[in-house]
Amino acid sequence: MMRVGVDVGGTHISAALVADDVVLSETYRRAAIDPAADAMTLLAAFAGLMNAVMGAAASPVEGIGLAMPGPFDYSTGLSLIKGLNKYENFYGLNIKEALRSWGKALRRGGEPLPICFGNDAACFGLGEARSGQATGHEKIIAITLGTGFGACFVQGKTLVTTGDGVPANGYLYCIPFKDGIAEDYLSTRWLLAAYPAADVKAIAEKALVDKDPAAIAVFSAFGANLGLFLAPWIKAFGADALVIGGSISQSFGLFGEAMKAAFAQHGAGATVIVSQDAEGMAIAGAASLVQREVAAPPKRKSLQAMLPKRISERESAGFSEREGAGFRERGAAGYDIYPVESLDDGRIISGYIPLARWIIYQGGARLDGYAGIDWDLVRSGLCAALRAEGARVLWYETRAWQKPEGEIDALVAPFLGEVGSVWGTKTTLTLADFFTGELHDWQPLAAGRATNLGPIGGATDRNPIIILAGVGAGLNSSTGLNSWKAPVIYFDLPKNELQYRMRAGSASNLGSTFIGPFAEMYKRSYFVDWVILNRHRRDISGKIAIVADGQHEEDPNWVPTKVLRDGMRAMATNLIRARPWFEPGVWGGQWLKQHIPALSPEEVNYAWSFELIAPENGIVFESDGLLLEIAFDWLMQWESSAILGVDASRFGQEFPIRFDFLDTFDGGNLSIQCHPSLPYIQKHFGESITQDETYYILDCKPGAGVYLGFTDDIGPTEFRQVLENSQTANQAVDIEAYVQLLPAHKHDLFLIPNRTIHGAGAGNLVLEISATPYIFTFKMYDWMRLDLDGMPRPINIDHAFHNLDFSRKGASVQAELVSKPRILEAEEGTQLELLPTHPEHFYAIHRITLTGTTRISTEGRCHLLMLVEGERVTVTTKQGRTYHLHYAETFIIPAAAEGYQLHNPHDTPIKIVKAFVK
Repeated sequence: MMRVGVDVGGTHISAALVADDVVLSETYRRAAIDPAADAMTLLAAFAGLMNAVMGAAASPVEGIGLAMPGPFDYSTGLSLIKGLNKYENFYGLNIKEALRSWGKALRRGGEPLPICFGNDAACFGLGEARSGQATGHEKIIAITLGTGFGACFVQGKTLVTTGDGVPANGYLYCIPFKDGIAEDYLSTRWLLAAYPAADVKAIAEKALVDKDPAAIAVFSAFGANLGLFLAPWIKAFGADALVIGGSISQSFGLFGEAMKAAFAQHGAGATVIVSQDAEGMAIAGAASLVQREVAAPPKRKSLQAMLPKRISERESAGFSEREGAGFRERGAAGYDIYPVESLDDGRIISGYIPLARWIIYQGGARLDGYAGIDWDLVRSGLCAALRAEGARVLWYETRAWQKPEGEIDALVAPFLGEVGSVWGTKTTLTLADFFTGELHDWQPLAAGRATNLGPIGGATDRNPIIILAGVGAGLNSSTGLNSWKAPVIYFDLPKNELQYRMRAGSASNLGSTFIGPFAEMYKRSYFVDWVILNRHRRDISGKIAIVADGQHEEDPNWVPTKVLRDGMRAMATNLIRARPWFEPGVWGGQWLKQHIPALSPEEVNYAWSFELIAPENGIVFESDGLLLEIAFDWLMQWESSAILGVDASRFGQEFPIRFDFLDTFDGGNLSIQCHPSLPYIQKHFGESITQDETYYILDCKPGAGVYLGFTDDIGPTEFRQVLENSQTANQAVDIEAYVQLLPAHKHDLFLIPNRTIHGAGAGNLVLEISATPYIFTFKMYDWMRLDLDGMPRPINIDHAFHNLDFSRKGASVQAELVSKPRILEAEEGTQLELLPTHPEHFYAIHRITLTGTTRISTEGRCHLLMLVEGERVTVTTKQGRTYHLHYAETFIIPAAAEGYQLHNPHDTPIKIVKAFVK
């Protein structure tokens, strides 16, 4: 297998073809470079050398490997080198994509060759292990001694970065040693500090030629330090060889004996090898990095299908296009899991090629987006499209300017509550807090030496397309970034998809690469990431020219922002149906699976349906059969006044009411729980409204019930003791001795104001009609069961007992917490009922029984509705748009719709519930 290996040094680069780990010396090329040159000059030098080596290949080349100094993201090709007086103008640039633009010969069969990167010390060690002087050794530590202290660990000709006796990533330079770190003592700077001279070579000449005792002593001390530091690592790893390279290795005769003496003193018996061809070994090792493509790990963990890109894909799953303005939805089959809002033809555009053409006309772009976007997929697809259109690309990434993860962790820690807690408090941080000030000052002119920052109508060698990509690319700045007028393209990702990716380990929290327990990542998302990112999107909304659906980063659908705004404006005066999503749970049931055929039958159960929990739902647009989803947050950001009407001043951009299903059919009981009071949720968690709930029984089995309120003789102290004993001793509780179990019937409404003990029993399909807060559930008893992941769910007795209202007990529960319907209006074909809610509920609920047609005015308020009995209802808005909604589908009539008509197209009565702010 023929490969190209490249060694990038401080003042030169060298490259050669490598076959079977052997450097083909006749193809060797070397070029001097100025490491302070601008990015395009450096890229031209790199690509020119590699193109020359490629030209010498007599057989196909499989790929290219580069040995690069650090810091560098070797997995993606992002340069992080700064403060080292070399390659500063590469900082933040993706070298892989840049080389593909400048290296015309770096292709195979029309496709770009694989380009891999490795730490220069690691490549040196791999080369020595695979084809150098260390080939006969099983376990090797290789070090490079020069301006820095590089190291790698090799076992069986394979790089080892974790395991027994191996430091993180195989890096030794940062390991504590004496009063500093290893690199403080084992590099050029220590030698020059101990013996001031022009360079290390001058010190060596003093020792060898002049026999200067001080110079000899300095090298001896250096060797002793090296031996003292390396001995425990040699023993811990079990290395049978130590290979030494780097410029200082040329003076091994001056420090080697002292190093070996330290090894002998500490029982480290590795064979010491001084490399005779460090550059050649780095080239060979770099070439060995090229591997055949391996299958990527699963990107998402869910049995719920991802939103398809086009309607034809929906049809293959049992969907069909329906006539009617606004929605195209499932026909006779009923409930649609992918409701769409139709735009005019030609509004949604698919793929990177047309996006690349638009970017070329603009001369560059900023690519911003939500957490969870796979920017490597975006980069790969878009750069290929830009190159296909004849453009050269300089691709910079915002994460290069991100503060270290440790600093970010410290910033967010105050908002995450106690370690292991379920809740934090909403952050006051901004996205700018996650970045160094250098990002604000960054300008493409200074970095890449582009000569034009405005629209150029094309790209030339001296005017490449400059992309700044990643979360924060659109940040407002009073300095450098704002002088760059490139438009913002925003990649959005619905929150359900983000959570599926987190569960699969393909997405992490904002400013972090750590993949931890899902509950911890979700907590940080809810209280930190989503707060920051939603605020950031609002701040840059005026700059966003295009919105792309980030669910399909490899080939996304996208839309101009103006088109999107027009679509949302139309929704805000007609009807809105959010895209629902579904989750299994330990108590989950089978009703949703049995009644919604489009759901995966392979899922163990479905506990929740997020019908409308605005912070976590999306809305789907359609044009020419192409689908595009954005978060519901966009709609509230731009159209909250039209949607909420007179209540917008109270709730701002937060949709106040939620509809969701709890399915316990053939499932289990929910936990016994309560929710916080308004002062408590405001003080401890930073929410503006609290989690007042109601349970509307959409369907139930005979004998089903709802746990609600205390028994008449409840004793708070005894009850707490019983709960705590259950938790510590794993003992079951006779919960009905303390909490009432009320019988449930279809269309009952149970009222659950904050501080009320409650829980849905098995055998119900509950429609929760509640205030939007949805995660503040204080569980007190969970029936001695484990969650689906085999772990116990958190119990929050202390939080609960700071909130429980023990006056909600006995006969008062039936009187005050079970709604008693009252007829408000009755006329032929229509009956309007009030289902009274509790005084603490800020929303009211009506139920409409309909055999014909009725007209309703919004009276300046938003209405949230669901068909709770019957096959279908037809909704016609004042603007003349008609929609067909099926059983159990949730829809919104915005305040700005002013009025709407409900029509029952069948002979049998239907029932619709309607919730609105009082």
